[in-house]
Amino acid sequence: MQLARRQRRAGFMGLTPLIDMIFLLLLFFLLGSDFVTYGQSRLAPPRGTGGETSAAPPVVITLSADGALSWNGARVDAAFLRRETAKLTALNDEQMMVLMPAGSANVQQVTTIMDALQASGAQSITLERDVFDIDLADF
Repeated sequence: MQLARRQRRAGFMGLTPLIDMIFLLLLFFLLGSDFVTYGQSRLAPPRGTGGETSAAPPVVITLSADGALSWNGARVDAAFLRRETAKLTALNDEQMMVLMPAGSANVQQVTTIMDALQASGAQSITLERDVFDIDLADF
């Protein structure tokens, strides 16, 4: 005697639990990731794809808390700053100037230096935070 066996039906599995799990994982990784944007940008503009001219290195002007100016690390005064900026921008109007004030520098001093750079012909002025003045307690 032969008994008839019931055939097993393949179980239907819905995609809803899978989609729910994917959204939960996505939410977990989005909330767990670090969205800190680092304030330091690249100083030098991107270089061309081969030509004889290359971008000049940026001039880094630091302003200390007591108002002292430095031009690429050498102490200077405001007259030197205006004179050298005018010379550089006459040679290369795309010369990048980077102003790095100390964290405790006076805002009026920063504005005065930026105005002096602009009046001397600088067209590309970047304001950056002084990397040596960063307080590690901020992180």
